[in-house]
Amino acid sequence: MKHSLTLDSGQVVSYEDVGDPNGKSPVLFFHGTPGSRLQLELLPAALREGLRWIAFDRPGYGESDRQSESTLTEVATIGRALVNRLGLDAFHVLGFSGGGPYALACAYAMPGRVRSVHLASSAGPTALPEIWSALRRQDHILFVLVRGAPWLFRVLLRLSMGGVRQEPERFVARWAAKMSAGDQSLLAAPDVLAKLRDDLREALRQGTKGMADDFAILNRPWLFRLEDIRVPVHIWQGAQDQVVSPQIGVALATHLPTARYHLLESGTHMILLTHAAEIRAEIQDVLP
Repeated sequence: MKHSLTLDSGQVVSYEDVGDPNGKSPVLFFHGTPGSRLQLELLPAALREGLRWIAFDRPGYGESDRQSESTLTEVATIGRALVNRLGLDAFHVLGFSGGGPYALACAYAMPGRVRSVHLASSAGPTALPEIWSALRRQDHILFVLVRGAPWLFRVLLRLSMGGVRQEPERFVARWAAKMSAGDQSLLAAPDVLAKLRDDLREALRQGTKGMADDFAILNRPWLFRLEDIRVPVHIWQGAQDQVVSPQIGVALATHLPTARYHLLESGTHMILLTHAAEIRAEIQDVLP
């Protein structure tokens, strides 16, 4: 069920709070790009079981008010306000794909409260040469546009995503065509496709401005160093991922002092669906 939080600024944030309300190990989940709080529904029972899961729509997605010119750390303050409201003194964070950097920002902002970080198929800071070189050619073009011609990027994004909210299957099919065979099979499953449709419709409720803002935030200089994060970090990366190169996970692990890099040979981009039990076990191991 959707809930709303009004920040001191007056900005409204929509969130979901599901699972065991008395669970000792709440998890703050950061959805991918594009995405919404409804990505929680994609998580398999093997991952969700026995845990309390909280997710919010980042600014401009779903029913959360837009906040232009935002940064990773400013979005992390939304996470802080949310866990404060819920009375959570300690919690874990999990970020999927474009949500990974926000999970790291939370760990940096709240090191005494975040028990562990889990990055699934995560993006990384493009300012690091080894991450920039690991990006796909189309990602290079995208980020060059975001940096050099943001107005053009926003126009092209609006045109390319036109009609997706009415026919989200088009976006899923276009996205899947660039992915591994394993991911294509996963995304074709009726139950997964139905949940992705709902998530995309919700993500684009306000149009593509939130998605464009998200790309801009991820491409801005990070206001913290990976080396300054001292919270335990688990990097979950599929060897068959054709969206996020495993080399990005290697680079993250190199710069994060407390990181453990889990390279899963059969894993694809949608690693949360296929390796839920392994991820759940690591969250279980660090219960307060």
